[in-house]
Amino acid sequence: MIIYLLIIWILLGLLGFTIRRLYDTDHTGWWYWISVIPFGYLFLLYFMVLPTVEKPVRWGSYLFKEKK
Repeated sequence: MIIYLLIIWILLGLLGFTIRRLYDTDHTGWWYWISVIPFGYLFLLYFMVLPTVEKPVRWGSYLFKEKK
């Protein structure tokens, strides 16, 4: 029983990580559902290796430091 709870805990953590990474690449978390179709995980893997999109946040400053 404890092992099953740990597996669920790890899978939920990986789900959160994947959705945060999709948002970093300027895609919505709904793209995670592409993994349920055959070979959809390849598209998901491609989205996850894309570079992070640097865009302003709603508080007026940037997430990244200015490059000199």
